[in-house]
Amino acid sequence: MLSFLLALAFAPVAQAEDADLPDAGLLDVDLFQPALDAVCGVGQRLGEGCDAIRARPILPSAEWPWRTVGRVNSTDRNIRSHCTGTLLSSTVVLTASHCLYNFQRKSWIPVQSLFFVAGYQRGKGQATARIARYVVDPVHDVTSRDFKADFSQDWALLVLADPIADAKGYLPLAPFNPAAPSAKVQLAGYPALRSHVLSLVELCGATTTDRAKRVYLNTCAAMRGDSGAPLLINRGGNYQIAGVFVGTFVTQSGVFSLSVRNSVFEKALKGALDAGGS
Repeated sequence: MLSFLLALAFAPVAQAEDADLPDAGLLDVDLFQPALDAVCGVGQRLGEGCDAIRARPILPSAEWPWRTVGRVNSTDRNIRSHCTGTLLSSTVVLTASHCLYNFQRKSWIPVQSLFFVAGYQRGKGQATARIARYVVDPVHDVTSRDFKADFSQDWALLVLADPIADAKGYLPLAPFNPAAPSAKVQLAGYPALRSHVLSLVELCGATTTDRAKRVYLNTCAAMRGDSGAPLLINRGGNYQIAGVFVGTFVTQSGVFSLSVRNSVFEKALKGALDAGGS
């Protein structure tokens, strides 16, 4: 799936340190623009960015917890693409909502054209499931031809038609304090440059937030295909999910990776679980 650059107009700010932070309340149907395929990295020059993607270590996708991460594949006749997704339960997968939309055709991808492959690696997966339905931010009308979200609304929950059980469970969602010195922020996904292996962004840099505290800003070396990847908190090898990666944001001071915080979609997740997505 094509990732995108977000061109935003900034509102006046009260503090100098907020000058580069986006306004998460902004809503504009034209906000999402497909990025050039040449943009490999975030916060990198183009060539260096591609090198940073290639340098990401490959993860053992058959082992826990990496087998709970997988590819969200679209096999619609109008578009063949992939994003990254993560099992939050046996039947609920976290990803990005723009992965479910065909920007070229201006239409939402039907559920029968979507599959989740858990623990995918080089053509094989630990488990495959069809999608029964998906849950997106209320700003969306999936019966329309429009994609109306801003980046803080670009999350999605896929409800699987058949459960993918894991004896060791699933990575928990967790609140994250960016100021905590012991937390290492990482990202695991399937970038288009190496789309058949799960790889890890080991260093995502410092973490800041937007003014509305709905989005985390980092400098993960990520690209299209990584959309929907979990933003991970690594505390000594114990992983928790802090948010979901949705795209990149360009400012005068650099390029940031954007991830929607868990608190934004926690209510929707509870609803999906209560409805039978155990």
